[in-house]
Amino acid sequence: MAVVLLGWCCVGAACGQQGIALMPGVVNNPANRSLRRALFSFAQGSLCEQLRRTSVPLKFRKADPSIGRFFPQTCAVRALANENLFVELTGHGYAWTNLTGRMGFQASAAVEYDHDFVIDDGSMYVYFRQASTQKSELQVKMVERQGQLRGATLASLLGGGDVQQMVQRVGSRILKHQLGRGFTVIRHSDGDTEFGMGLLERGERPLVPFDKADSDWPLLANDRSELHSGQRDYVGPFYIDDESQALHLTAVVEGAPAVDVLVVAKPVGDGWVSGYESYAAPAAPPGPVFFQQALVAAPSGAAQPLRQQLQLPPGGYYVVFDHTAVAGVTSPVHQARDDRAALVSYGVQLGEVE
Repeated sequence: MAVVLLGWCCVGAACGQQGIALMPGVVNNPANRSLRRALFSFAQGSLCEQLRRTSVPLKFRKADPSIGRFFPQTCAVRALANENLFVELTGHGYAWTNLTGRMGFQASAAVEYDHDFVIDDGSMYVYFRQASTQKSELQVKMVERQGQLRGATLASLLGGGDVQQMVQRVGSRILKHQLGRGFTVIRHSDGDTEFGMGLLERGERPLVPFDKADSDWPLLANDRSELHSGQRDYVGPFYIDDESQALHLTAVVEGAPAVDVLVVAKPVGDGWVSGYESYAAPAAPPGPVFFQQALVAAPSGAAQPLRQQLQLPPGGYYVVFDHTAVAGVTSPVHQARDDRAALVSYGVQLGEVE
């Protein structure tokens, strides 16, 4: 009873978690599953809020870099009679495949998640396991290589039907696979939170390129993106609440000579994303750029990361990694049958102005 009261008084905060962690055997006992679910019922109020404030990287497999991004727009969550969470999402995004090039899409999904958590060494592992995907619909807005997909040959390779149906199947498969993996939220006793697509066992950490070492600043993003020639990735948005805060960016590029890093405000980025999803030709930024710098690969292969403090006015921002010739100062190297895809590893922390 004391654990329940303590959890309800400050659930989600370090004080509640430290109190719960004092009795991990009680909380982790399978017989106390209803207790763990009661403590986690706050997810109904916070899950959608968190999803709408961010974007979801799209990948073919767990260890792969992202090849696109999904931006949730609307979200609804409700508890089912079996105590699972039923999450309905709509949104938009983009993804790249070697058949289609870039494709932009609108999508909706309805997924039932079995949720639970356990305590391990002072950290709370919150699991969202897919119980079923009841709906995954995708409407393609644009296909970059539409002119190359007019024959029936490529469509027949992926199950027949016309080109539009083939492209929708490919895109829907990518989105359904990503949402179906579920996700894990790890909340540490110091209040820091890590997010990982898929299910991580106790003691595991998300597969990420950077280690925050002894820093106590929260990691807002820690991932890798694969950028083919003429492509970019809009990471974020990230939010700065007051002037004492700054975004701290760490980034490395491999596989290509260089890419550009640009930072734009969320209203500018939203319009830029919309155009990227709707038109095959990438466009220049439609508004002011707060930060711009070339991210250059080390010739020896021993990459030295870019480390940059982004001191910005309060608000939301996208960090854009650009591998096109129309934004920034670099251009992709064009070689026959080799688009020199860039692998960008990045980490973004929210910390103090230094």
